[in-house]
Amino acid sequence: MTSYDALIAGSGPAGSALAAGLARAGAHVLLVERARHPRPKACAEYASPRIVEELARIGLSPQAWAADAVPLEGMQIHAAHHAVRIGYADRNGQRSAWGVDRRTFDERLARHAVTSGAELREATSLVGLGRGGARVRDLQSGREERISAGWIIGADGARSTLARLLGVWRPVRFPRRLGLVAHYAGVPGLVDHGEMHVGRDGYIGLAPTPGGELNVGMALPLVDGGASASARFTAAIDALPAVTARLAGSSRMTPIRGAAPIGHRVASAAGPGWLLIGDAAGFVDPFTGEGIHRALRSARAAADAILGAGDVSAAYRRERRRAFAAKTALTWLVQGFLAAPPLLEHAVERLAARPRAALRLGSALGDCRPATDALAPGALLELLAP
Repeated sequence: MTSYDALIAGSGPAGSALAAGLARAGAHVLLVERARHPRPKACAEYASPRIVEELARIGLSPQAWAADAVPLEGMQIHAAHHAVRIGYADRNGQRSAWGVDRRTFDERLARHAVTSGAELREATSLVGLGRGGARVRDLQSGREERISAGWIIGADGARSTLARLLGVWRPVRFPRRLGLVAHYAGVPGLVDHGEMHVGRDGYIGLAPTPGGELNVGMALPLVDGGASASARFTAAIDALPAVTARLAGSSRMTPIRGAAPIGHRVASAAGPGWLLIGDAAGFVDPFTGEGIHRALRSARAAADAILGAGDVSAAYRRERRRAFAAKTALTWLVQGFLAAPPLLEHAVERLAARPRAALRLGSALGDCRPATDALAPGALLELLAP
């Protein structure tokens, strides 16, 4: 039985970042991925500005990846007859979000983990747990192997195998939505920012990605049975005239991919010998577009806890609370607005008339300033007062 300091399931941004961080510190790391890179992901592919700092911490400077990303100055939110552009700024000035292609972005991070010293096994899945380790299966040969590991980390997404094996995975009751995404040919006039179009029955996000493509992602009410994913995708676009106009003359380039329901929660993100990071540790509707940064930030929290002294699980839980509690509250506030379209329309109208308030909110959502700034009573008054 082969022994490792850490076995990480999933080589998305969270898993690869953790593998790189631990390996750079001298740990013996096995990273397993059930697919083979490059592989597509159902993702909005809109990354908040602070991914730059998180990637630099694991040895990936912007020069190593920014050529395969699209800098985006902000996000324009459309609600009924109102629209507002929110941007990002920190104490040093304006920042850019990033449009990425998860096929190339994830592969780059996984290869960086290998360069950093981690072992990567693709087409390999975590299938079971045992005392002091786990079982993994080669999906081509069907052969299973027992792995001894000091820590087992689930970075395997919203349907985490590790979370389910541990019995900590839980469904969400609100919001219950279906997520659909596809790439379109690039749209003239939509190259330096993204757009969110909110309707009465969900929303559609448009984000430029590398190679002149456009990510078209949507969150729709989750219903049992009914129309196909393709039919619902088309109907959602047709229901929003501004989106229909944006995509006029463009064509879909990839299959429609989906996830249902969007989101889950976990009873705990850490326990004796195991941690959950990234979406595996809980996933909320992605309207605010912070999933990739959150994945990288949770990987840093896990690496610091594992490499530090003391109770690893307790340290990881503390750092998660410190890093994410206020941002999670802000995310739920946004979900409340989405559930009440007239309130959202009022807020968008208010923000359009108050550029400083719009920049404050955008910067908090983009992880450029504390989320508590956007939750302060004065900030909420600016957003809600007549």
